[in-house]
Amino acid sequence: MVVVRFFATWCKACKAIQPSFYRMASLYPHVTFLEVPVTNHNANLHQGLEVPSLPYGHIYYPEAGLVEEMKISKKYFHGLVKMVRWYDDGSCGIDEFVPESEDADEKDK
Repeated sequence: MVVVRFFATWCKACKAIQPSFYRMASLYPHVTFLEVPVTNHNANLHQGLEVPSLPYGHIYYPEAGLVEEMKISKKYFHGLVKMVRWYDDGSCGIDEFVPESEDADEKDK
């Protein structure tokens, strides 16, 4: 699983949640946490990913791709924590949506 935080160095709300993001990363060492700054050099990336505001978060799950996207300012950060816990625990039922591998198909034959 990959958790991405989109932020800008000038953004006060981004700075406010940074310690919480780092704390969550330390609690889930087996999850990859990435920070992607918004700059003039990568504006196309953020526009292409349709990041509407900052700070913003994405959760990517193996073989399923982008599964969650949300505002992650202080008011909404608890939602990111909840979703990371949910996907990490396997409570999300994502397996229902992930295509079976070819090995699994051959076992059924």
